[in-house]
Amino acid sequence: MPTTILMSDFDLPTRSASGYLLRWIVPRLEPVHLFAALARRQPFVLSAPQSDIIIGSGHGDVDVFTGQDEAAILEVGKYDPKEVRGKVIKLLSCQTGVELGPDLVKNGCAAFMGYVDDYVWIMDSDLATRPWADNEFAAKCLMPVVEGINALLDGKTAREALDIELDGYSRNDEMEEDELIKSCLKFNQRNAVLLGDESAKVRVRPPLLLPFRLFPPPPIVLPIRL
Repeated sequence: MPTTILMSDFDLPTRSASGYLLRWIVPRLEPVHLFAALARRQPFVLSAPQSDIIIGSGHGDVDVFTGQDEAAILEVGKYDPKEVRGKVIKLLSCQTGVELGPDLVKNGCAAFMGYVDDYVWIMDSDLATRPWADNEFAAKCLMPVVEGINALLDGKTAREALDIELDGYSRNDEMEEDELIKSCLKFNQRNAVLLGDESAKVRVRPPLLLPFRLFPPPPIVLPIRL
C-alpha cells in the first residue's frame, strides 16, 4: 500500500515542519507525496483510501486539519470514512487531538496520533530555504516527531512510536539550556495523544538511504496588506 503524506508549505511554520519530513521521512516512502500546492482536499481524497498510513504537516484546530493555504483536508462531519478506515494517522498539527482525532477513530481509523493543544517550537527564519538545517532551534522539537514516525515505518506499534517521540522530548529537555526551548519540549510532550488501537502497525518501509540531494524550496511569498 502507498503512503499519503501531506506537507503544507506556505508560511514559516509549515515550511519548517514540512522541511523535516522532506529530509527525514519522504526519502524512504513511496508516493503519494502531497507537497505544497498538492496538499489539498481533492488529491488527498484520491490517494488516502489506498494508503495504510497518513502523515500530515499543516495548521489545525480542534475539529479540522488543513493543508496548503489552510484548505481543509480532514474536518469533522465532512469526510468519507473510507478515507481513514483501518489507517494509522499522524498529524503534526495544532489541537487536532481534541475533536478530529476521536472522530477519525469513531469512523474506523486504526490509530490516531496528534496533539490536544498547539504544537510549539522555535525556528530560524534565516533558514527558510533549508528548513531541515535548523539544528539549533527547530530540530530540538521536530526530531522527536521524526523519530516517532520513523519508528512506525520500521514496524513499531503506535504505542511504541509515540513512546519514542516522548522519550525524545525528555532527552532533549535534559540536554537543553535555553528555558524557552525547554518549555516548548515539555508543552509538546504533555499534549501528545494516541487514540484508538495502541498495537496498530503499518507495512514496514525501506530504511533511509543516504546520500541523497534535497533541492531548496522556493521563497515564501506572503501577501502585502496596505
